[in-house]
Amino acid sequence: MSKEVIAQQLSKFYMFSELQPAQIEKLAAGTKLIDASRGTILFNRGDIANGFYLLLEGQIKMGVISPQGDEKVIGLIQPGQSFGEAVLFMERTFPIYAQATLDSKLLLITRDAIFDILDNDTTVVRRMLAGISARNRQLVNNIESISLQNSTQRLIGYLIQISTDSPNPGRVQLPASKYTIASMLNIAPETFSRVMLKLNNAGLIEVFGKEIVIINVDGLRNFEFIL
Repeated sequence: MSKEVIAQQLSKFYMFSELQPAQIEKLAAGTKLIDASRGTILFNRGDIANGFYLLLEGQIKMGVISPQGDEKVIGLIQPGQSFGEAVLFMERTFPIYAQATLDSKLLLITRDAIFDILDNDTTVVRRMLAGISARNRQLVNNIESISLQNSTQRLIGYLIQISTDSPNPGRVQLPASKYTIASMLNIAPETFSRVMLKLNNAGLIEVFGKEIVIINVDGLRNFEFIL
């Protein structure tokens, strides 16, 4: 991918959409294209942040591994989203790992390139802070969900969320494997399967592999089955 194409991709990104062409060109000069095949580790816990990432294609999983070897998925990054900004600004090492769950294309915007822009453009600063704040709020919501809701409520909330975000709310695709989503929701995989079956048998959803048909969204919201 040429620097001209990288510049075009950067200019489409919300954070940089108001930059002048000369600024975009300068940013592109300090940006690297990464082709990450499925399973590629972009960074591990403890690695130094040399920049932050913008996902163009594919999907990235972020998580941690416990001393016992158990995986906890923290979130999934979708095309058009960025990640790694907060650690870059804090000048600390990454507290999590990032791994491609699909063949992916990313832009790595290097530390020097973004800091030069931030020194001269407050709009980018505001937009970057807004993005970090939104992700922090999502993490707080996830913690509240894990602390205050049971497994069934967490899974129902997740299905309603992806249905709301989908262009076809009545028919959605799970964005990752059952194992990954279960880990993200802090649910055992077998519990995930059991709840999905219960919702299916209750006539609220139909499951076709990764495709979920939402039959009765109001029924989902009011479902009171407790594990």
